[in-house]
Amino acid sequence: MGAWGYGIRQDDVVCDVIGAFEDLMKGGQSLGGATQEVTSRYDAEIQDSDDGPLFWIALADMQWTYGGLEPRVLKQVQDDLDSGRSLAPWAEDPRGLSQRRTALEKFLGKISTPNPRPKKPPKIVVRPPKFRAGDCLSIRLAEGQYAAAIVLAADHSEVEYGRNLIGVLNYLSAEKPTDEVFHARNWLIRNHHGWRNSPDLAWYLPVGFREAKSRIEVVGTIELLDPDPRASNDYCGWVGLGEQVAAQRAWDAKKS
Repeated sequence: MGAWGYGIRQDDVVCDVIGAFEDLMKGGQSLGGATQEVTSRYDAEIQDSDDGPLFWIALADMQWTYGGLEPRVLKQVQDDLDSGRSLAPWAEDPRGLSQRRTALEKFLGKISTPNPRPKKPPKIVVRPPKFRAGDCLSIRLAEGQYAAAIVLAADHSEVEYGRNLIGVLNYLSAEKPTDEVFHARNWLIRNHHGWRNSPDLAWYLPVGFREAKSRIEVVGTIELLDPDPRASNDYCGWVGLGEQVAAQRAWDAKKS
């Protein structure tokens, strides 16, 4: 059971269905079209004794939210509760069973009357990557010193979540980095506090950039080379960009 709470949306299946439904509507599907598509897409889950009730809960939530809850969907959610089908995963947890029942009863009470303020269909929010591949970044750290990083990729394959792959250099100074710093490509390798000689290389999404914008400056561009790193499974927030170099320097100073 991929649940982390008793609330209606505190479950992986519910969140997946809601996400798929809203993506379809962002793509121009009508309420009916999105309903038909997710019902087809999640047929296996619908047939599952545990996941089936979760699917209908998610579909009811979406239809009610956007002002078109079908009576058959409402009835399915009610029938699943009455039969105990939607409570079965909590059968061995009396406290959890009680809280889940309360959450479902409250949910049914809400959706049993039409939504007085249905939401408008969601729109795609285009969020391009913040930088171009090859951009050289000067990063002013909290202590007033400067770090340096190179933008190694700009990926906009996900329209709403463009991303940048950024590699931090082993540079820490009171002066902004010069062209020579970027051409040297002295990547920061971390071994402090459990890091195992790993480069400071991660993807950065547009979300949260505003907080760090004032201390990140493009000071040049550089041609990317074949040996430059181009892959990472890590994601980081902009507020921490460059801070690892200060942590590594402090660690090295203690060791010397």
